[in-house]
Amino acid sequence: MRTTSAVLVAPESIELHEFPVPTIGEDDGLLRMELAGICGSDVLHWGGHSAVSRNLPAILGHEIVGRIEHVGALASRRWGVTHGDRVIVEASFGCGLCELCLRGSYQMCAQGQGYGGRISASVTPYLWGAYGQHLYLPPRARVHRIGDAVSPEVGVVIGAVLANGVRWVHTIGGAGVGDTVIVFGPGPQGLAAVIAAQAAGAERIVAVGLRRDRARLTFARDCGATHTLSFDEHTIEAIADLTSGRLADVVIDVTGSAASPAVAAEAVRPLGTFVMAGSTAAASVELPWNELVRKEVRAQGVNSHDQAAVRAAISLAASGHYPLERMVTHRFPLGSAGHALSLVRDAAASDGVIKAVLDPFDEAGRQPAETELPG
Repeated sequence: MRTTSAVLVAPESIELHEFPVPTIGEDDGLLRMELAGICGSDVLHWGGHSAVSRNLPAILGHEIVGRIEHVGALASRRWGVTHGDRVIVEASFGCGLCELCLRGSYQMCAQGQGYGGRISASVTPYLWGAYGQHLYLPPRARVHRIGDAVSPEVGVVIGAVLANGVRWVHTIGGAGVGDTVIVFGPGPQGLAAVIAAQAAGAERIVAVGLRRDRARLTFARDCGATHTLSFDEHTIEAIADLTSGRLADVVIDVTGSAASPAVAAEAVRPLGTFVMAGSTAAASVELPWNELVRKEVRAQGVNSHDQAAVRAAISLAASGHYPLERMVTHRFPLGSAGHALSLVRDAAASDGVIKAVLDPFDEAGRQPAETELPG
C-alpha cells in the first residue's frame, strides 16, 4: 500500500510523491489526515527562508487533525486512543535526549525533532509532515483525542494556533482577570490570542490591524475583542485614550511585520509584558530600547505550544463558545499546496483569507462562496 504527500523539493517547488505506508509496531501509529493547516511559517519554509531548506526533500505541515488508522497496543495505552479516533497531534515531539527535552521543553528540542520539514522526507518512514494523506506517529508523538463532536475544521486550529495563543498570552504573557491585553495583527494567531485573553479573564482586549483588515477586526470582536483599532501614526495615542493613560498589561505582536513591534512595545505599561511572536524573515526590527528599560518591561519571545496549552485549547474548542470553525476560509486539494501557500503569502484583504487548509482526500478543493470574511 502507498500514500501520497506534497513534497517540497526546492524553494517554491512542491511535487506529489508516493511513499510506502509504514508497518506499525507495538509502540507507534499511523494517522489518516483529515485537514492540514497552512501556517505563516510554512510560507517561510516554502520560500527557502528557514533552516528547513537544509532538509529537502521535506513534507511541510504541522497543524494536524485526523483519525487513527493504525496504532500499536503500547501506543494505544499511552495516548489513550484506538482505531478511528479523531485526534490532533502536536507539532513537536523532541528527541527525548537533549538538555531541552530532558527539562520538559521538547518544543525547543536541540535536534529539532518534530513535524513540518524538521525531518527530511528521505528519512524512513518518510511521513514527517501533515501535507499528505498519512502521517507517521513515532513513540514520542504527542497525540490528543478530541472526539467526533469537534469537527476537523475546529480541530485543525487547536494544536498549533489556539494552543499557541493560550501559551503565549496566558502561560507566558501572564494575562489574567481584569487585565488589558492588546493584540497587534488580526490573522489566525492574533484571533487565537484574542480568544486566549478573553478566556483568561482580561477586561479590555484590543485588536489592532491595518485599515484593510476591517473584516478581520470585526471577526476579532466575535472572538472576544472589546475594542479594535487601525494601525497608524496615532495608534499609541488611541491606546492611551482607551486605557486612561495606563497602557496595557500585556501586548503581543503576531504581525510578522518589521514595522509593528516598535509601536507595540510602546503600548506596554510600566512593569508590563511584551510578547514577541511571528517571524519577520530577514527583516530587522527596531525596538524603543530606552522606553523598555525605563518602564522595566519584560520582553519575551515565544515560538510554539506545549502539552498543557494544547489541553487547555481542546477544552476551549469543545466548549463551543468561540467561532473557531469560521477561521477556515479556504480549502485546497493536496495537489494545490503550492497555490495555497502563494495565496497565504500574497492574499489581499479582499481575498477573505484567514486560514487556508489542505484536504488530502479532496481532489477538487472547496472555496467559500464569497470572499468577505464572516462577521
